[in-house]
Amino acid sequence: MQFLMERLVNRTDPDMGLEPPFDLATAVAWQIQRIVECRPFTGGRDMRACDFGMPNIVDSGSGMNDHERYGARLAEAIARYEPRLHDTRLEWVSTGQPLRPRTLVVHGRLLQDDQPSVFRFELPCPDDVA
Repeated sequence: MQFLMERLVNRTDPDMGLEPPFDLATAVAWQIQRIVECRPFTGGRDMRACDFGMPNIVDSGSGMNDHERYGARLAEAIARYEPRLHDTRLEWVSTGQPLRPRTLVVHGRLLQDDQPSVFRFELPCPDDVA
């Protein structure tokens, strides 16, 4: 199943040749990345205008309890905004790097053509993205 924006991007245009192949795992990873990169919009008096997105992890604190709370909130956002991913589980993995000691990995299961497949997505650090 493709979301509306994915269908618009992957539409078939007779003048452009063949439709690009759709990869469900890549689409789900991109959606999770969008959830993490977007910030929820709060209006005056803390009225929520848009719940899509996550607060910046830098604002949440640096302790493991803060990371666990952030992960729980991300798991809720994934369940709400990415229904194609099932049995979602988040894991903080040690990187061994002093400036970025842990990274977040999203695990789950995808159903494509009635066949389950394992999903694993390590959230990139902004410094990792070129």
